[in-house]
Amino acid sequence: MSNIRKLAGNVYTVSFGSKKEAALVTFGEADITTHTAGAGFKSRSEYVPWGAKDDQLTKMHKLASESPNKWRLIKTRRDFTTGLGVYTHAGKEIKGQPTRFEPVVFPEFLEWKELVGWDLEFVSLALQYSFCANGFLQLTLDVSKKLVGVEMIDAFKCRVRKLKAGELKKSAFLVNPNFGTKAYKAADTKTIPAFDPKDPTKYPVCILQLMDRMPGQDYYSFPEWWSTETWAKVANKIPKFHDNGLDNGYNIKYHISIPDTYFDKDGLTDEEKDALKESVLKEMGESLAGTDNAEKALFTFHASNLTGQPMVGVIITPLKNTMSDDAYMSLFNTANVAQASGHGVLPTLAGIDTGGKLGGSGKELEAAANYQQGFLTYVDRLVLLQVLYITKRINGWPAEMDFDIRNISLYTYDVTPGGAGQNPNSSKSSTTENDKEDAV
Repeated sequence: MSNIRKLAGNVYTVSFGSKKEAALVTFGEADITTHTAGAGFKSRSEYVPWGAKDDQLTKMHKLASESPNKWRLIKTRRDFTTGLGVYTHAGKEIKGQPTRFEPVVFPEFLEWKELVGWDLEFVSLALQYSFCANGFLQLTLDVSKKLVGVEMIDAFKCRVRKLKAGELKKSAFLVNPNFGTKAYKAADTKTIPAFDPKDPTKYPVCILQLMDRMPGQDYYSFPEWWSTETWAKVANKIPKFHDNGLDNGYNIKYHISIPDTYFDKDGLTDEEKDALKESVLKEMGESLAGTDNAEKALFTFHASNLTGQPMVGVIITPLKNTMSDDAYMSLFNTANVAQASGHGVLPTLAGIDTGGKLGGSGKELEAAANYQQGFLTYVDRLVLLQVLYITKRINGWPAEMDFDIRNISLYTYDVTPGGAGQNPNSSKSSTTENDKEDAV
């Protein structure tokens, strides 16, 4: 379909393709990739919106999905947070020496984590946390008041219930498969009480919210990467620009000059002549169709002298694109580095070449990975592991049982030559072993 746009008295552009959007129909739970932001929220709703129109998650999900690397950055953060998984250890005190933390197998934990499918739930929880800095876990107790169920609830489906009169803290959460969409119905909402740390076994089913408490964010936290929204939009535009440029050309494709008297038909008014012009231009435009979102044909009209030769008129010179590929790629890389920083991921670990030395060898990658796990994931791990300490309290596990996450290692330490910059086995590592490694 061609679209005619009149720029001046005798100057028109023709664009090809329709910019109209088709209707969207969904059945059951709406796919978040097709959500209409803020469609289901009303100010009278009984839950606290996530964003002004309950559209923050949808906006950021769309932003990430349009990016060639946003989800990879989010998952890189998740991968380093989860490491090689959770293990148990216990402190060993020797008089006159710092406490050593040594791995200890506790059968209670092994049996429990198989019962609840902990490993996969923990991976899902870490991905949710990397995306939105919140994790919602449904905790289920059996008749003996032991915690036997831990299920991660997608953040898109969970909201904090508004505080009731006299309440000072969150007392319940609402679960609905279609928050923020046109498919939202209040009747589909399920109310689940919030976990009570003062009375952990008060409710047989409750929701525990894990979050990094940002200043001023009482109900939902947000991750640092949401502050990279503008840089993400910049990076997302560059591939689209080149994609359209390769299909349509970067500059004006056709300049078609038509004799001024071509539409002078006997008995036609000026309005009828303009209508005839647009009709003919549309037909010509259809013959040039096959591209999207382009305005590559420019039509002008010139006068002719008595011999039929065109008179001197307007000269059109297509504008040259002065931005080189190198300039675009430099801007793209700059945007990616800024985004990686916002995710708390070292650019070299996200596969981003910054032109620097770090990342040029396996040894340098190891140093970056050690720094990432040792310094940039500690707080996230501390927050996410809280659910295990709650379980330990409810289920009455041994007091000496402690939890940690095993780091990802790039070398096999028993065969690596001395001086190879070894990596601690866990984020809460042995003091004695670290002293040896720090001396390397």
